[in-house]
Amino acid sequence: MEAETNGCVLCSGSDFCRSGFGPRTIIICDQCEKEYHIGCLSSQNIVDLKELPKGNWFCSMDCTRINSTLQKLLLGGAEKLSDSSLGIIQTKQERNDVYSISDLDIRWRLISGKVTSPESRMLLSQALAIFHDCFDPIVDPLSGSNLIPRMVYGKTMQGQDYGGICCAVLTVNATVVSAGLLRVFGREVAELPLVATRMCSREKGYFQLLFSCIEKLLSSLNVESIVVPAAEEAEPLWMNKFGFRKLAPEQLSKYIKICYQMVRFKGASMLQKPVDSHQIIDKTIETGASLEENFDLKQANELYVHPLC
Repeated sequence: MEAETNGCVLCSGSDFCRSGFGPRTIIICDQCEKEYHIGCLSSQNIVDLKELPKGNWFCSMDCTRINSTLQKLLLGGAEKLSDSSLGIIQTKQERNDVYSISDLDIRWRLISGKVTSPESRMLLSQALAIFHDCFDPIVDPLSGSNLIPRMVYGKTMQGQDYGGICCAVLTVNATVVSAGLLRVFGREVAELPLVATRMCSREKGYFQLLFSCIEKLLSSLNVESIVVPAAEEAEPLWMNKFGFRKLAPEQLSKYIKICYQMVRFKGASMLQKPVDSHQIIDKTIETGASLEENFDLKQANELYVHPLC
């Protein structure tokens, strides 16, 4: 994994006051995770803080709104998907000579290791098992530990804070069949660093449906773009089937500056897609070939892919 030095997004300075409270004290937005000098916030007439606020702090109304919406989703239960949104599943079933999905209870849900219940803990455990089945361990070079469980459960470790990561899951008859890790860095961008589908549930359109739910959520939050890290073998799949494009170097540099916790993998390209407020499921996805047919499911540790379908 790659990391960048962070600093105030207003002045780009990485100096900060380690004790007390003053102009060089750093405060971090609890949604977009941007860092600000207290003095820079005041000098640019954003907010004049006299002390560090208790509890969560958000740098804008957008971040306040986004966080409030996400928290409500995390506290709520699974959303049963309407028949009108299940067209892609029906199409896949018909290809396999199964013409009814009426016996399938298909739902999607946003869960987090920081907001847990017995049910959500069970779903997180199922999602983690799917990631373990689909990916080799993603090893932190400093600690030697596998980062996947930390990402799934939103843990914090030295140099990496995964606390803002949620897990989006698609369930069929109460069992997780597809999962994706999601973090929203304010209105500018959201990331989807890992996605996977249960081995026995592939070629049924489940990830396409989950992705459409994620994109619909981001659209409702007015998030502008979504980014994914993709290995070379996975790039055509993201680009041809989901409409992603390679992230321009200058745009990547901008994201790294303002979203320094964004997950990036060595050897992986960063792809970007504008969040479409009108298009929920791309028709090319419904008629396209299954994604996992085109690349191996397990890769070497230095190569990261996304088992999608």
